[in-house]
Amino acid sequence: MPPLENVVQGLDAGPHSLTISTLLARFTLALVLGAFLAYRPWRKLMPHVPPMPPETAHTQVLIAVAGAVMTTVIGDSMSRAFGLVGLGGFIRFRSGIKDPRDAAAMFVMIGVGMACGLGAGSIALCASLFFGGVLLVLDAVSKRRMEVVTLSLGLEDVAAALPALRAMHPEVRFLSLEQSASSSEGTAVVELSVPVRADGLELLQGLRSRLPGVRSASLDPA
Repeated sequence: MPPLENVVQGLDAGPHSLTISTLLARFTLALVLGAFLAYRPWRKLMPHVPPMPPETAHTQVLIAVAGAVMTTVIGDSMSRAFGLVGLGGFIRFRSGIKDPRDAAAMFVMIGVGMACGLGAGSIALCASLFFGGVLLVLDAVSKRRMEVVTLSLGLEDVAAALPALRAMHPEVRFLSLEQSASSSEGTAVVELSVPVRADGLELLQGLRSRLPGVRSASLDPA
């Protein structure tokens, strides 16, 4: 039985036929460099920077590998290039990218993957290290991203709890405030700025432990 290498080479047609080992090396390099830029491991050392959403990271890695595959398939054939562009017209790519930098990273992933597919490993490596350094600097100087959440609080003593709440969150915004006419109990609906993807349970537990007389606390859906 002929070796797998010979079988695959026999299926190749065109002047740019490559060996399996060469193809795997190029695709693996695209995968490794794409994963390095997508996951940004230095973010684990930066508490103020939120972790990369898994869906975004997976998409960027796949784009890097896809760029390598497409460039290898196209080679120097103009007809293949137009054919792949036509097939790509059937694909509708939508993603909820919240950080514009992730959109820019998509283009870099395509470039890195294409460089790997062309066999320009040094260009792909240098581009990945340079762009990774740029992302590292941007992550280091960026501020923690915040989002606004709505809280409903049941309070035993409104007059005592509200000053304490404002001391904890100076940016708090009161949407509604109700107090019983016969007692100090009441309810308040407020807006707070918290870090993006903050844990709701920890937020509620922190309010219960630090605010006096909290009977109930709930996060309203966005």
